[in-house]
Amino acid sequence: MQLYYYVDKHAGYNDNHVVHATGCPFIPSDSARRFLGTFYTPTAAIQQARKFYSSAMGCEQCCPVAVKKSLTTQNSVALKHMVQL
Repeated sequence: MQLYYYVDKHAGYNDNHVVHATGCPFIPSDSARRFLGTFYTPTAAIQQARKFYSSAMGCEQCCPVAVKKSLTTQNSVALKHMVQL
């Protein structure tokens, strides 16, 4: 099933622009997000977002994507949302 995806226009922690699917509790307001389109997978939406923002990454809540083990904790979207792990 396809979902609508959006990217946050404003960079958060570590200058990351976060991609969200419709219904995500962390999705930004209408004026603070850019519509990316409809996609079958979060990975496709993130690829589209990187055309606008090279540092785009998926929201851990609605767009979980496997993360390489070489990445540091600083790259976690949880930090963008100030979520305590």
